[in-house]
Amino acid sequence: MQPNIHKQDQPVSHPLFHSHPALWAQVADAVRVKHFANDDRIVSHSDEASGLWLVLKGWVTLSRQTPDGKETIIGLCTEGDIFGEAALFPNANYPYTAEASGKETELAMIPAPVIRAQVAKNGSLSNHIMSMLSDRVGQAQLKLEQINTMSASQRLGCFLLRLCVTQESGSKTLHIPIEKNILAAYLGMKPETFSRSQQQLKPLGILVSGDKVNIENISALREFVCGSCSESGSCDVEDAAE
Repeated sequence: MQPNIHKQDQPVSHPLFHSHPALWAQVADAVRVKHFANDDRIVSHSDEASGLWLVLKGWVTLSRQTPDGKETIIGLCTEGDIFGEAALFPNANYPYTAEASGKETELAMIPAPVIRAQVAKNGSLSNHIMSMLSDRVGQAQLKLEQINTMSASQRLGCFLLRLCVTQESGSKTLHIPIEKNILAAYLGMKPETFSRSQQQLKPLGILVSGDKVNIENISALREFVCGSCSESGSCDVEDAAE
């Protein structure tokens, strides 16, 4: 299925433009907004890195595959994230395959030459993008550590908690239109372990129904998760509670 593509006349809503309002005027003519359906391929591993992608709505799965067909989920991006960072470098290729997850994924793409030109002349923008990418690397490293230090249910709880990061306490409903086997693989679990983890979170008031996750008590979830994490005391999910 071909994505629906159009030029965006109004500034798109994304942290990159929120933090650098003047950037939109510099790139507006080149930015294209694209809509993808579930499982649509966005870019393929080893494709020429033709643009930097901003997630405006929905979810994107990043994966790599070995020659014998084994697939690894290396990232999940949602609203406010960026991917396709290889576009910041000349003659680069995407190091993963990106596919849309869920019924509606909306992305903005800034062509590689355009974003490289802006980064070259704007040190603040360069630092901001590098900071976003550094956070992603840090989260990947932390995820590897948590496989050894946290129970499966705590790792699932941490994933959910990060989606509540702007909310201090109370309840929240999340919509996560990602197939359970993909989410399990991302969290380093087998599907049956993932199912058990969902059941183990029920006493904390976390109920899963399809792609909807109801969290009755964010504070209780934070208590359950954060004490077993080496980032405790310096993590953004804890900062929200202060």
